[in-house]
Amino acid sequence: MLSPTMALTIILSAAIAGAGIRIAVLHRRLRVLEADVIRDPLTGAFNRRQMHLTLAAAVERRRRSGERASLLLLDVDCFKDINDTFGHTEGDRVLKELVALIGQRLRRLDALFRAGGEEFVLLLSGARLTDALSIAEEVRTLVQDSCLSEGRRLSISIGVAELAREQTPQEWLADADAALYRAKRAGRNRVVGRCGTAVKGIHTRAPSSPAYYEPSR
Repeated sequence: MLSPTMALTIILSAAIAGAGIRIAVLHRRLRVLEADVIRDPLTGAFNRRQMHLTLAAAVERRRRSGERASLLLLDVDCFKDINDTFGHTEGDRVLKELVALIGQRLRRLDALFRAGGEEFVLLLSGARLTDALSIAEEVRTLVQDSCLSEGRRLSISIGVAELAREQTPQEWLADADAALYRAKRAGRNRVVGRCGTAVKGIHTRAPSSPAYYEPSR
């Protein structure tokens, strides 16, 4: 027969173990809820709300410490054709595969966001424009050389913008969007970048021989 002390010890141990299990379950649920708040449910990339918070933080670091940062605004070329030809299920699959592919190139301090539809934003912390252009070209080539869509080759256009010291997040995004527009107008499957008033780019005539140029504004 157990003594009262031993019985109390067993009861307390069971209660502590039960509480530990409940706490672990709650932690798992909190992690799931947190992911639901900051992640895009389809692709797993960070969502637009988290993008605005993260870009605002990058802008603040630029003002306070001068920390560099660049944005890559990526858009899947002719994505509507994929949905129209193969259906939205295939389009969704392509977007998920695209995010997984780009994820292979990310550093721990980088962040990928789904801005909407087939458009994504890649934040490169600590990167100057020249470094960001190089990474953008790597990503563009990686997508071009991968079989993400059955029956057709996929390509992306990328606008690159380095953060200026006094820019707002909206102005920074607008610079990347203007660069992306130039990439689209140049024929798609291109990388174009800008930093303040300077505009630079990579215009790929062939996958193996990129040509550099500075278009007028």
